[in-house]
Amino acid sequence: MATQNNYFWTTKLADGTTKVGLNDQGRDDLGEVSFIDLPAKGTVLEKNGKFLSVEAEKAVTDLDSPVAGTIVEVNDKLADQPEDLSSSDQDKNWIVIVK
Repeated sequence: MATQNNYFWTTKLADGTTKVGLNDQGRDDLGEVSFIDLPAKGTVLEKNGKFLSVEAEKAVTDLDSPVAGTIVEVNDKLADQPEDLSSSDQDKNWIVIVK
């Protein structure tokens, strides 16, 4: 089951990891995303700590992490296709998987 935290949805996966993506509120508040500064695989996140920066039509914004853990996978497609964050499809708008 997906839960919402500010701008993000989170979903627990079968292997115990958590997938994180941009939710409806995040898309509405930010507008069309034109650039995302993705965190690196292996980065340790703290809940409410620095997570990523996005440049969107309404603002350049630093977003805090909704979860704590180590990033085990990054949606690298977002670097070349940041517009995927504006999609409501969770297969496209996920950002990282955290363990």
